[in-house]
Amino acid sequence: MTAPAIFDRLAIVMAHPDDEVLWAGSALRAAERIVVVYGELPCAPDLTEGRNAAMAAFPLPTLDWLQMVESGVFDSASWPTPRETEYGVYPHRALRLLDSFDPDRYRRQFGELRDLLRGRLAGVRNVIAHGPWGEYGHEDHIQVFRVVASLVDEMGFQLWVPGYYAPKSEALMRRNLRFLGRPTEALPIDPVLADEIAQVYKRTRTWTWFDDYVWPKTEQFFPWHAKGARQGEGAREAEIQPIALPADFEKNRRAWESRKRRFVRRFLAWLNGRKAS
Repeated sequence: MTAPAIFDRLAIVMAHPDDEVLWAGSALRAAERIVVVYGELPCAPDLTEGRNAAMAAFPLPTLDWLQMVESGVFDSASWPTPRETEYGVYPHRALRLLDSFDPDRYRRQFGELRDLLRGRLAGVRNVIAHGPWGEYGHEDHIQVFRVVASLVDEMGFQLWVPGYYAPKSEALMRRNLRFLGRPTEALPIDPVLADEIAQVYKRTRTWTWFDDYVWPKTEQFFPWHAKGARQGEGAREAEIQPIALPADFEKNRRAWESRKRRFVRRFLAWLNGRKAS
């Protein structure tokens, strides 16, 4: 059986330990290099220590862990309509969630990560990275996507993105859908490998997703085109795959967010939506 074209000289670039198995589980064995960007989260020393243990126990020899320091900007964009920037999405100080919130680091790391990846992606033909909307809407994921996308013309590889989204990221997904071409065939996720890697993270208490998460049987990746897909060759919204979230996910998310923060976020989202339109 002929291997899919996407597997030819493939590298995977993902933000955090566990992202690689969540969003590119079908391609892990085929990749020549699996680049994981972040290590330390300053406000979570236990997570940082656990990641050191998890990466040491990672079962594939193709891992390349950059150990960059996270900037702590998670959920600080004005979702569901964040302001897109060259370096990712704009982190609002009024929406600060983590104690180690550092928007200056977030902006600065765009160039730093670009320099690091330039050497690691030399000679590859295909790269799987995060999507422009960050799967479920993660600011770090979006920055990693933008860094990799900025190297496409210079280095000549084809960039592919996962077709996963969540309600939080749906509007940004629709905004960026025009840049995606026709997807790969449905690629089977190896459930044995996925569980093996997930168990490494769970043993080291670095699993950041749902304990009972069940991977879909297959997934697809979409080619990214900086100038937009050709007419008639673009991705269809129905092909983008909703993430299997727990039934009470949105209810729980609303419960922990204060009314004041929710009001500020909605106002900023409205304001950014007006500017974008």
